[in-house]
Amino acid sequence: MIYCSEGVVVNRWAAALRFSGIGFWIGGCIAGGLCLGDYVGDKVGPYALFVFLGLGLGLFIAFLGAYRLLLPILGRGKGDGDR
Repeated sequence: MIYCSEGVVVNRWAAALRFSGIGFWIGGCIAGGLCLGDYVGDKVGPYALFVFLGLGLGLFIAFLGAYRLLLPILGRGKGDGDR
């Protein structure tokens, strides 16, 4: 068992699966943003601009999602005893 902040107990397998899921989430968001930027850049116009915009969007969504996935592990997620 792993004890997090505020004495929350987390199963080791659940934590390991959550961390691997975070890795896939980050990779998928970055790849999806690049693919979207590539597609829009081919269709609309300035290729490099849209690739960088897609990368930025993918990075933003990736880190926002990773933060939300880490909240329960950090002990700051919504649980039974929320105020």
